[in-house]
Amino acid sequence: MVNQDKMTSAVTELEQELSTSSRDTASKPSEADVQESSATENVKNDEDGESQLQDIERLLDQHGLDVDEMKKVLEHFMDELKDLPSTKPMLTVFGAFLLGYFAGRNSR
Repeated sequence: MVNQDKMTSAVTELEQELSTSSRDTASKPSEADVQESSATENVKNDEDGESQLQDIERLLDQHGLDVDEMKKVLEHFMDELKDLPSTKPMLTVFGAFLLGYFAGRNSR
């Protein structure tokens, strides 16, 4: 009789644990739901990025600047910046020193 009572209580406890764990898994989103929501967020971010790019292009047009010309200037600037360490190493070292100095001063 004692063994039967112990078994009954153990079964009852297991049933309770099973019911609570099934409720927990039901409340958690599935991996497919997570992937779907991340895909939706990526689409929204892409749309936001496109609208911001269009806003910038519109502002450049309002001020009489050509978007293609600005892209060429930016590409030329980036090329010059990439070549700077090989063409002018002392200027690069001095610039890195100044950047580190100001970053250190501002972090106080």
